[in-house]
Order: sequence, then structure tokens, then C-alpha cells
Amino acid sequence: MQMSSFYSLSTLPLILLLLLLCVRLCSGRVEHRCTFDKRTRDGAPLPMVRELPRKGQGAFQAYTASEPEWGPLRIGFFTEDLKNKSRYCTAEGDMRPDYEGNTVKCEKRHILTEEKKALLINKLLPDSIKLHSDRLLVQTTELFVLPSSLVGACSLFLIPDGHFTEGITGADFILYVAAGPTHDVNVAWGVPCALRSGGRPAVGALNFGPQHISSRQDLSRAVAHEIAHALGFSVQLFTESKMVTKLSKIRGKSNVLVVSSEKTREVTRKHFNCDRAPGMELEDEGGAGTAQSHWERRNAKDEIMAGVAGIGYYSAMTMAAFEDLGYYRANWGMEEVMGWGRNTGCDFLEEKCVNNGTTKYPDMFCVDGSFLFQCTSDHLALGVCGLFDFGKDLHPVYRYFKYPSMGGSPNELTDYCPVIMPSAEGTCTSTLNNFTGCRVGPNSRCVETDLLRFNSVTIGAICVEVSCEHKGVASIRYVGDDTWYPCPEGHRLKPGTPFTRGHIICPRYTDVCTTLASAVLKPTLDNNTFQNLLTPVEGPVQRSLSKPLEMEKKDARKKYFGVDAGSVAVTPSLPWLLLCSLLGALLGI
Repeated sequence: MQMSSFYSLSTLPLILLLLLLCVRLCSGRVEHRCTFDKRTRDGAPLPMVRELPRKGQGAFQAYTASEPEWGPLRIGFFTEDLKNKSRYCTAEGDMRPDYEGNTVKCEKRHILTEEKKALLINKLLPDSIKLHSDRLLVQTTELFVLPSSLVGACSLFLIPDGHFTEGITGADFILYVAAGPTHDVNVAWGVPCALRSGGRPAVGALNFGPQHISSRQDLSRAVAHEIAHALGFSVQLFTESKMVTKLSKIRGKSNVLVVSSEKTREVTRKHFNCDRAPGMELEDEGGAGTAQSHWERRNAKDEIMAGVAGIGYYSAMTMAAFEDLGYYRANWGMEEVMGWGRNTGCDFLEEKCVNNGTTKYPDMFCVDGSFLFQCTSDHLALGVCGLFDFGKDLHPVYRYFKYPSMGGSPNELTDYCPVIMPSAEGTCTSTLNNFTGCRVGPNSRCVETDLLRFNSVTIGAICVEVSCEHKGVASIRYVGDDTWYPCPEGHRLKPGTPFTRGHIICPRYTDVCTTLASAVLKPTLDNNTFQNLLTPVEGPVQRSLSKPLEMEKKDARKKYFGVDAGSVAVTPSLPWLLLCSLLGALLGI
């Protein structure tokens, strides 16, 4: 036996052990998972509000007047449950309602501080409401009175007495807000409470888990998602409005629900560039809490109405679904562009995401065993490919690799298609992120790199601060340099110290700027210097040193250490990056 062969075989268990440590160091970040369907399925019919004429207008005048004008949706909210300290956690050990019919013991993380309360009332709620009022129009409501009683979770919220007698003016939709403890990774939940005579929801309830209240920018998108359910984004109302079709044989699956109504079908075909798309698929994973009243996440991972919250683009698909209900009109021109699935063609919707270990869509699905970071599709975090061995064969519909037990995490709701999963503390907007080469902050986003080296160590994707003041071209600044550099799509930027080699790949403007809160500062670099630092991207970008892992290596890793689908994405520090690079060289990956 040659010495090199002996070395490889005798050290394989040790190498595999160290390799596993690189993969299993940390757990992933918390992502909001919606449970709307569980709360509303098999519930009692919603009561109707009473719509009254304006003061000085008789009932006959009200009913014979011209049709009400269409205007921006006005959403008002009331926080009676936040004014009464017996209704939320003020200290560890308190017994407080969870607004689901239970009284729970408060933990320290459930305490609603004055700072969190102010953030919820003054920032999170207004921001999330604005996402809807900017995009939806309704026939305005002058005055309505709540029914004498509400049903389900809605009956557990405090409501001013006057809303049952004198009524409510100046709003088309009213939201009652509480902050009781929520369970698991449920950041918030919202439900409709009462309807207008035409079927449009007029009243809703929202509970926000105090343990999740923070200044994270994507939280307002999670809240807007729940408000959308209260406004009527539900399979029940879609079905009542004859918007849903049941289809079979979609990528081998049977009984797939599709929103096939006219406007939704039109914008779906346009987004995917597929003129035979039957409409927008609804989710069929996630159990009773998530299935059906969300877009199929495999097709719309970064959309605001996907079942697992992320960046939450308020796309044309969601606006069209609201319009097809009949009692909303969309404010077209305000739709946000979602990169996921855009212009991918019919094959994306009709064929498997990965075929025999390869994919046509590397910007969305992954087959790469690299131990260097890559960007999540929403560019909010660093992550690695969530590819696992389940130890048993997956259903034939979900088999994408040579080994039928390989696939992506079911928690991602992507039909077991592997995607880049966010790493623990790897969020670019979080100050907890201290990963090598990252510049973090509220306006930071993840960008890919081309063999970028930091102090002689090859690293993968990094976080950079982003400015979007110049429409169509993002500007960035990286760690160690306060200069703003214009970075147009299709080019790569050569950074200076502390980076010693490689390039930053300039991101697509819509990927990093669509949901950015502010424009930050104007870039200051002159054009000559700017041109000297940029080069066009030609051919495929080599994002890491490793090649895709052969299935035999993954099978060996499973055999020795039992990596399972519950494992979470890599979050190695600089020493671990060094170790993983060494292991990659030893294994030839």
C-alpha cells in the first residue's frame, strides 16, 4: 500500500469527526412560522358588522346614494390589552393569557418592557400596516358597529364598549392588538373577527409574542403577513370566491390546490415567464397550521405570504389574490420584485428542482457541500446548503439525488429541495454577527464573493453595508473601509485591506434594495477610481474552494456520525474556517 493511501484511510474517522464538527457547531436563527390555518380551520362562521349611515344622512339616503368611492385601505388599531398590566407579562412567574384560551406562566423572555411596547406601537405596527395601505384599495367605510359578540380567539381580546354601541369611524378595517406569550417560533398570529355585508373582513385580532419584539427590519414583514390573513388571505375565502382549482400531476404530486383566478394566473405567468402556468400553487407542507393558506414556498420562498417568513416581498401575486377576492383593488405599480423564480420558465414549475444531483437553478437550490458561507436567497444572512441524509428513502416525488435518502430540510417547506439555510447569528442586520469579514448593521446585506481571502484565509460570502440612493445600482462598503463603492450588477469589486485576494460579486439591485429601510449615504468615490476597481464577471463565479460533495462522501458521513435533517446550518468562526479548508484539501473536495 502506498503511504498516501494508508494516510487517507487511517485518518478517515478523525477527518470525518472534525468535518462533522464544522457542520454542527451551532443552531439556526429563529424564523417566523405561520400557524393561521390551525387557528381558523373548522371555526364558527364569522359574524357581520352593522354598517350605519353618516350623521345627518337617513337610512334611505344611505342605501340610494351612489356607490362608495375606492380609496387606500385605512387600518386602525387598538391596544387595550397593552394598557392593562394584568393582560401581559410584567415579571417572571406571572400567570397571563396567551389569547388562545390558556393561562401560561411567564418566563423572563415573555416580559413586555416599556421599550418593547413602544417599539410595537410606534414602529412595528405602523410599518406593517403601511405595507398594506400602500397597495390595497377598498370602497371606504363611514361607520360600522361591532356585532354583540365575537367568536374564537377574537372574543379573548379587550375591546372598548363603545365599539359595540356607537361604532367606529375613520377606518375600513380595525385590528385589536395584544402581546401575550406565543409558542415555539410563532412570532405573531392574526385572525379575522367580523365581516362586512359584502364579505370583506372589517375586524381582526393580532397577538405579538413579546419575546420576539426587536428592531429587526424583517419583523414588520412577519406582522404584515399576519395582518394579511386577518384581511382575508385564506384558502377559505379564496374557495368561497371560486378562486381555487384542484390539480394533479404537478411535479408528480396529486391534489395540488392552485389559485387560478384571472389576475393571479396572469401575474403568475408573467413572474415565472411561463404562459401555461395554471395559477399560483398553495402550500401543501407544514401540517394543519401552515398548509393551504400560503403560497407554495418551493415556488415563492421569499414572498410575504410564504409559510415561513423571510424578507417578505409584497409581490404582484399577493396583490392579485387580494384583487381577485372582489372587494379589494390593487394599487398597481407598488408591487415588489421577487427574485425567486423570476423568469425561470415553465421547467421551474413543472420539473424537479434537482435532477440526479444537479440543478438548473443554482441561485435558488443548492447541491454544494462547501463549508464556506453562501448567501441565503433573501440576502439577509450567511448560510450553507441544507442537504441532509434522512436515513430512509424519501417519497419518490422528493428524490433528487443518487441516494434516495438525501434531500433538503422539511422545515423549509420547499418540497425537500435543498436551499441555503441561515446560520446561527449569521444575520447581516444583527450586531450579534461577528463573523470574519462582515460589516453588519440595519442596512447590511449578504453578497457572494469570488475566492475572497481575509488575512490570508479564504472565506465565502460576507455582509456589506448597502446604499440604494442611485436607482438601479447598489453601492457598498465593506469592513475596514468607510468608502462607498458603486457596484453594478454583472461586475465584481476588488476590495482592499483587510482583504488580500479575490473579489466581491456585485449584487442585483432589486435583491438588496427592494426592502431596504433607508438610502443611507451618497457614495463618494470618483468615477476613475471606481472603474479601476471593477471588472466584468465573465463565466461562472468560483465562490469557494470546494467542489460538490459526491454522494458517497455524504453517505460515509451519515454512516459514521448520523447527520440528520434536524442538523442546522454551519456557523464556523475563523479557526474553524482554517480547519475546514484543511479538511477540504485532505478529502479532495
